[in-house]
Amino acid sequence: MATIKGQNLRILLHEPDSEQSPACIAAATSCTAHIALQVQEDTTKDSENDWIENEPVGVNWEVDVEALVVNEDEGGAYTAADLVVGMVYDLKFSRTLGAAGSQNRDATSSLVNMSGEAILSDLTITAQVGNIATYTAKFTGNGELTQEPEPSSSE
Repeated sequence: MATIKGQNLRILLHEPDSEQSPACIAAATSCTAHIALQVQEDTTKDSENDWIENEPVGVNWEVDVEALVVNEDEGGAYTAADLVVGMVYDLKFSRTLGAAGSQNRDATSSLVNMSGEAILSDLTITAQVGNIATYTAKFTGNGELTQEPEPSSSE
């Protein structure tokens, strides 16, 4: 079984009406994708045992990205200054190339490529004395998270 290093898994964003290509979060230090099934109790007086029965009622997902606060242009990558709370983004969780000089920003074929529409629901900036400033961006899924087909070798 092959392993994938954290620097080779990226969140790529695209503003739905933009002509720009999807771009990653610049200077990202960590990323967490969370997919959860919501259940509701379905036990009735007619249930035959003492165990509580649950029924699935929905699925939700969210992605948290932590990154360094940078104050320069990052060559098309998103910085804290580029993100807008409440904006809807096309979000893609993807494996990236690790080629020298690419800064792990180019998507490659992988089984982890998933995408969906998400709202930037929270942006937290942390600036502690003596430490590098970071921010956390929380994207809340707005609909289905789907498995993407593998990109062609020309991408």
